[in-house]
Amino acid sequence: MRRSPVSSKKTRHVRLITVGASHYCEKIRWALDLLEASPTSPTFYTEDAHPPAFAAISTVPASGGEASRSPMIVMDSLLPDVSQTVVYDSSDILQAIYPGLYPAKFHDEIVNFEKEMGKKLGPTVRVLVYHEILQPEFHSLASDICGYHTSFVEDQLFRRLLPRGLAKGMRKLMDINNDTSRLSLTAVKEVFSEVSNRLEGGKKQYLFGHDSITAADLAFAALSYPLLRPVEMGAMLGGSKYPDTAWPQRLNDIRDELRATPAGQHVLKMYSLHRFGVGQAPKRNTTKLLVSPKSIGRNRIPPTLTFGAVAAAASALAVGMNHLNSRL
Repeated sequence: MRRSPVSSKKTRHVRLITVGASHYCEKIRWALDLLEASPTSPTFYTEDAHPPAFAAISTVPASGGEASRSPMIVMDSLLPDVSQTVVYDSSDILQAIYPGLYPAKFHDEIVNFEKEMGKKLGPTVRVLVYHEILQPEFHSLASDICGYHTSFVEDQLFRRLLPRGLAKGMRKLMDINNDTSRLSLTAVKEVFSEVSNRLEGGKKQYLFGHDSITAADLAFAALSYPLLRPVEMGAMLGGSKYPDTAWPQRLNDIRDELRATPAGQHVLKMYSLHRFGVGQAPKRNTTKLLVSPKSIGRNRIPPTLTFGAVAAAASALAVGMNHLNSRL
């Protein structure tokens, strides 16, 4: 579904297909929010958010059967005779939609850093968080986070299937267990130590250069958000329904430890200064703004809930489960 653009200058629409809670998807959502807010960018977007395993409902047909992974973008134009473009893999998407985040002086270094974070930080953060919230006593938290702003049918299917084998299947397909969780925590701490050193203990304002956010800062902050839980992401993480006491204590302890590092402080600063800024200009979030997917009507109960709709969603779930090893 396409929203009307905020102005006649917004001539490029991007459909962002996501697993809504995914940190890889937050990376692209953040960039698109900045582009949409910028008066010089022609981009506006809408988000098609799904719970884990359900994104294939949209990604498979959108890519002509080539891919099921998310995030995926479908770019089209309001101008005549401009073809549609489909891009997947968060690094490829970010470079395609926002080349300004890769200043020429540091271009190659930023690209390499972003890819390194995608391999070393993204998967390990995912293992740590899912290992905790997929425990039976936290299924309500997991369901609320994973179903936020998705369709009613998908949300209800995810909630019902999670304790009936879906959680076990997610653990198996993403290799989540006590050992991988322990190794992931070690890897995350190493990354945060490296980034803290790169920031010279907090003396540097940005990872590359000294005057603006780049793809490196955005990628590191976005991929860290499920562990750091910046206030701007409160709505995406269950809101006031889930205070610290409702979260696994291990995740609270990890959050506090990482926040105390220069790298952790950098994540919080990037969210405060840039998550709701215009373009690259720092603008501290003092109005308690919260991130929310730009989707239309996907939380409404369909007026006619047919057996066929449920069957179609269940079939898509089977496809998604076969591709859960793709980035969630």
